[in-house]
Amino acid sequence: MISKKTIISGMASILTLLAAAASQAGQIDIFSGFSPDPVAGFYAGTVGFSVSDNGTVAGSINLGGANERAFTYKSLGIWNVLSSPARGLSITADGRYVSGYSDTLASGMVWDTTTQSLTKLDTLSGFTIGSAISSNGAYVAGFGSNQMSSWNLDGTGATALGNVTGPSWVPSANFGWAGAVSDSGLVGGISGYSNGARVAVIAQAGVAGSTAQLGNGVLDGTVANPYAKVLGMNTAGTVLVGESTAKVGSNEVTHGFIVDRSISDNLVDLGILPGFTQTRAQDISNPISGFGRGIAVGQSWNGVIGANDYTNLSATIWIDGLGPQLLQNYAANNWGISLPAGYRLATAFGISNDGRYITGSAINNLGDQVGYLMMTNVPEPASIISLLVGTSAVLGLRWRNKRRSIQS
Repeated sequence: MISKKTIISGMASILTLLAAAASQAGQIDIFSGFSPDPVAGFYAGTVGFSVSDNGTVAGSINLGGANERAFTYKSLGIWNVLSSPARGLSITADGRYVSGYSDTLASGMVWDTTTQSLTKLDTLSGFTIGSAISSNGAYVAGFGSNQMSSWNLDGTGATALGNVTGPSWVPSANFGWAGAVSDSGLVGGISGYSNGARVAVIAQAGVAGSTAQLGNGVLDGTVANPYAKVLGMNTAGTVLVGESTAKVGSNEVTHGFIVDRSISDNLVDLGILPGFTQTRAQDISNPISGFGRGIAVGQSWNGVIGANDYTNLSATIWIDGLGPQLLQNYAANNWGISLPAGYRLATAFGISNDGRYITGSAINNLGDQVGYLMMTNVPEPASIISLLVGTSAVLGLRWRNKRRSIQS
């Protein structure tokens, strides 16, 4: 029988190992090397939009500019820039496939970063773009034929998912755009009028006309032009985040929202940081031990975001029980991450499924937008398991050694 002393010693070893894993400082890798193009406006410079579970960032250089390029980036300066004009918006969990838009194809695309090949998304009426790809690579979602649309990874299976219908939409809604897609094909996005009210919606990839309003549709239906859009979700499609209009006094502002489908499909306000008037939640990780439903990221600002105006834009993080916090401050206080002098985090567009990586854009000491890859110290699930297994092996070895000692 293992002695009480051995058990206590083993538990102490487990706690020590877990504490050591939790205390490791995170890191931040800021990357650029490309001159901002003023034509790109708000997106001039380098922006990371999505990040895989192995820390590969997908993003765009000067999105909307004449020299726009899609890229992937890994730490230590490992770039992969697509040679032809394109934008990269979303990446699979393994870091291989990136969805977005190709000027060369004049279409939405999937970029295989291993073979460097581009796959055109089958044509739907009008402009198409692959704004989201599922973590497992099974589905691409985006815009086509003025509504949310979906495709298979190989570009086939083009499906127009429809727009919201019902007595409150007369005439019929004429605009939709997908912001996220789960591993099971749940598509989240926006639908409504191209020049008016729009609500958060969901649909099923590959099922034509399946678009339906998500819960209450918007945070506040009393504003003149209600607006809401799903921008991110976890791999299971059980927790979604995005942005929606709300009325504060006489002002109509944008607030980040969360939808926990285990409770209801209604949009719930994520709250506002003191000193800010507006927020947007861009993405959320899977549920993580110690972080509840997952870590959500986005940005906070005051007033309207103008072209090349980042003066009030700040990357934001939401954690269950803590409310919104500036990502730069949270990272410094909890992950030991410090930015170079004169830099600050402006946006947070993507977070990996396990919460270990965050990407977006920072403003450097020259006022230019540059990309960043933040490596948090959220423990990798496999690392925790290996710690426990390793400690269990140590306990077993102690027990075997004790038995040998008794028998000899």
